[in-house]
Amino acid sequence: MNILALPTTVGLSKPQSGGQNRFCNLVKCQAANNRIVVLESDHLHDERDDDVAQVYTYRDIEALQRRLSIFRDINPDFIRKVARIIRDEEIDLIQITHPSGAMAARVLGFLTRRKIKIVYDAHNVESEFIQQTFANHDHYSPMERKLIPAYTNLLERVSCKYLFDHITAVSNNDADTFRRKYHLKEEMISVIPSGCSIRSRISDEARNKIREEMGLHPTDIAVFFHGLYRHPPNREGFDLIQTHIAPRFADTNPDVLFVIGGTQAPKFEEANVRSLGFITDIQNIAGADIAIVPLRTGGGTRLKIFDYMSAGLPIVTTKKGIEGIDVENYEHAIIVDDIDEDFIAGIRYLIENKEERKRIGDNARALAEAKYDWQIIGGKLEGLYRTLVPESSAPHNGST
Repeated sequence: MNILALPTTVGLSKPQSGGQNRFCNLVKCQAANNRIVVLESDHLHDERDDDVAQVYTYRDIEALQRRLSIFRDINPDFIRKVARIIRDEEIDLIQITHPSGAMAARVLGFLTRRKIKIVYDAHNVESEFIQQTFANHDHYSPMERKLIPAYTNLLERVSCKYLFDHITAVSNNDADTFRRKYHLKEEMISVIPSGCSIRSRISDEARNKIREEMGLHPTDIAVFFHGLYRHPPNREGFDLIQTHIAPRFADTNPDVLFVIGGTQAPKFEEANVRSLGFITDIQNIAGADIAIVPLRTGGGTRLKIFDYMSAGLPIVTTKKGIEGIDVENYEHAIIVDDIDEDFIAGIRYLIENKEERKRIGDNARALAEAKYDWQIIGGKLEGLYRTLVPESSAPHNGST
């Protein structure tokens, strides 16, 4: 099968967000049995992308020092490149990660008389996600905070009702939201969850070296959180750790250190909070003892949860933080309603019970291995695509 993958604001290499992580890994999985062509904005391109797939680039429209990536349906360079790829690469299916560009793709497929299926791989319900992230984002003007959510809502509504052949949602909750908002049939949507790459367990010696590089004393208990710093739900989580969570342990548990970091995160140390800044190797989370996910808002699935599960870390999280992941409370994670006394109590429980830390962390890793490995997720997506394009049922030599 020849598949055209269309990301919007993420590239194919150096994942810096959960959505980009999902896109990269699903492309790699599909490339094993199919020919994958990726069309990404030129500013996102990395030469290593070409090791994964056949990559084309286009120029985003720019105005007032802004890249207008969501206006791809009227972007001449994007339209020209999609038309060329559809013609030259004999595309059978288009996988798109955002409603923008769906109308151009549908029209071009019609004009070339190719029966191309368009699948929306939704990382979240974009109209709700954009409303949450733009509402109080001072990086954008008041006009942008009104215009962008309204335009995105219109794009999503038109695309879901009239342009997409199928939608993949990361959770049952997102799938139900799509059906309810746009009156879609049950069979129009499939749940294809996100996942993780199961890393090999590291030796005690390697873990001790990581902890030493993090500036941890052998008796310290490291409580870890990471994420894209400028993403509003994550930013709230960082702020809550500094102002509400960490201070509760400063006097009672002097050996507990809250370690945070991520893309665009500042590097600092104050009281019992240490920010590592950008984390170059996510494997370093194996040096932590406990992971926390203090999130109150956000859409889709938080892929940081899978990072912690893969590393065998016990997790304290809100229901929102672990939404869309099939876990049991006090078996695979400690799950509470909000960042309140129950959240603090969950952290304290793990601090005081080393055996429970190991049991819950081991359970989380076993669940990730059994259900959320990217190869398992990729296989589910492959099966769906074969039902949508049955004439391409014979495996194609993958692009590597």
